[in-house]
Amino acid sequence: MYGVVLIFTLVIVGGAIAYIGDRLGMHVGRKKLTLFGLRPKHTSILVTIVTGVLISAASIGVLSIASQDVRTALFNMKAIQDELRGLQRDYVLMRGQRDTAQEELRQAEASYKQILLDLADAEASVVALREQAKALENEVVELEAAASQLLERYDVVETAFGQMRTADIAFNASEVILTTVVSKGQGREEVRAHLERFMQEVDAEAYRRSARATESDEYRAIFLQAGVLDFVVEDVLLASSDVIVRAVSQGNSIPGVPVLVYLESYPDQMVFSQDTVLASSLWDPTGGVDIDLVVLQVLYEANGAALNAGMAMSRERSGAVLLPGDDFRNAIIASREITEPVEVRLVVAKDTWRSQTPVELYLDLVPRNSR
Repeated sequence: MYGVVLIFTLVIVGGAIAYIGDRLGMHVGRKKLTLFGLRPKHTSILVTIVTGVLISAASIGVLSIASQDVRTALFNMKAIQDELRGLQRDYVLMRGQRDTAQEELRQAEASYKQILLDLADAEASVVALREQAKALENEVVELEAAASQLLERYDVVETAFGQMRTADIAFNASEVILTTVVSKGQGREEVRAHLERFMQEVDAEAYRRSARATESDEYRAIFLQAGVLDFVVEDVLLASSDVIVRAVSQGNSIPGVPVLVYLESYPDQMVFSQDTVLASSLWDPTGGVDIDLVVLQVLYEANGAALNAGMAMSRERSGAVLLPGDDFRNAIIASREITEPVEVRLVVAKDTWRSQTPVELYLDLVPRNSR
C-alpha cells in the first residue's frame, strides 16, 4: 500500500511540474521572452530542460523524503555494494566450512555407527568370556578336587613303599627295615658301637610292627646270625669312604615271630647322575587306564631301582625316592589335553650319592614319536 501511494504522489507531482513547464514554455514562446540574452527559441528549450530537471529533482526529493530505503540507495550505495561483496565472500567461505562440517559430521556418524557395532561385538565377547571363565572356574574346582583326592592317594601309596604286606605279614621278603650311614675314619670300637645302636633301632622297629622273639634271645623282635655284625664291621673299616648299612628282612614274616635279618653294606658313592631315567612306562589316553595309576606304578619301580642300587632310606620316609606332589598333580591336569600315547618318565633331578636319601625325581611326559 505504501508503494502505491508513493507512485501516485510521484505521478501527480511530475504531472503538475510538466503542466507548469508547458504553460511556462508556451507563455515564453508567445511573448517571445528571453532569458540571459538568449533567443526566444533557445529560451523555450531552456525552460523545457529546466522543467525536466525539476521533474527529476522533485521525484528524487519526494522519494528521498518519503522513503528511508531510497535515501540509503542514493547516498550509501557504494558502501552497501562493498558490504554485499564482503557478505558474498563470507557466504562462500561459510558454505565451504559448512560443506567441510557436513563431511566431518558424516564421517563422525559413520565412526559412531562403527563404534556401536564394535561395542556390541565387545559386549558379546565379554558375555562369552564370562561364560567361558565361569566354565573354567568350575573345571578348575573339579580338577583341584580330583587332584586333592589323587594326592591323598599318592601319599598313601608313597608311605606304603617298603611296607607292602597283607594283614597277616609283618615284613615282606627283601624289605629294607632301616638304614644307617657309618662315617669313614672311625676306629673299630666306634664302628661296632654305631652298628650295635643301629641294630637296637632295627629291633625296636620290628617290635613296633608286631614281630616277637623269645625271651632268651638277644633281641626282642629280630634274629641276626652270629658273626654277621663282625663281618660288617670289618667291611666298614676296609672301605675308603662312608658306608651305607641296611637291615633287610630275609623272608616274609608274620606277627608274633622274630624277623630274620641280614645286613647289606654299600660304599657311599654317586649312583645316579642328573637326568638319569630311573623308570618309565607308556601311557595311552585311549587305553582306559588313568595316568595317576601309571605314575604310581612307575614310582614303585623307581623306588625298587633306588633300593637295588643300595640307596639309604630316611627314618621319616618308607621310600628311597621323592616325587614332588606338584609334579604328580600337574601330570594329571596335563593328561586331560593329551590325545596321543606318551612315555611317563621319572628322571633324577640332580647327581645323587647313596647317602643322599631320598632320590629327588621329576616327572616328564614324552610323546612316543619323540622317543
